[in-house]
Amino acid sequence: MNRAPLAPVVLAFAWVVALVATLGSLYYSEVRLFLPCELCWYQRIFMYPQAVLLGLALWRQDLSVWPYALTLSLIGGSISTLHLMEQRFPDLFTLACKPPVPCSVEYIPQFPIPLQALIAFLLIALSMGFLAREARQRG
Repeated sequence: MNRAPLAPVVLAFAWVVALVATLGSLYYSEVRLFLPCELCWYQRIFMYPQAVLLGLALWRQDLSVWPYALTLSLIGGSISTLHLMEQRFPDLFTLACKPPVPCSVEYIPQFPIPLQALIAFLLIALSMGFLAREARQRG
């Protein structure tokens, strides 16, 4: 039985996640007029390039993109985790986030924006882990 390779589909999935996260953050700031805090900006720094990087990798079918996207996702996910902690326990942290938008502001309390970012970073990181395993198996 001939099995279709799953790696290109996983790469496409990761690109779609990065693209949706990028466009979603732009929607929040440009349409909904949510002012991004300092930690939001850092998360964007690690997400926005992935929409381009993974898109180019998909176009070229370059599965060797995984170390770069994995690194960006792990750093961005760490910032998202820190941001969630800041929102949940604002008195425990003395971060550099200052007015006009402190990092403890929650625009969507039911589904916080840093949680949305963390989920996107985790999905991309898991996808890149799959691509890394595929690369090792191929030699």
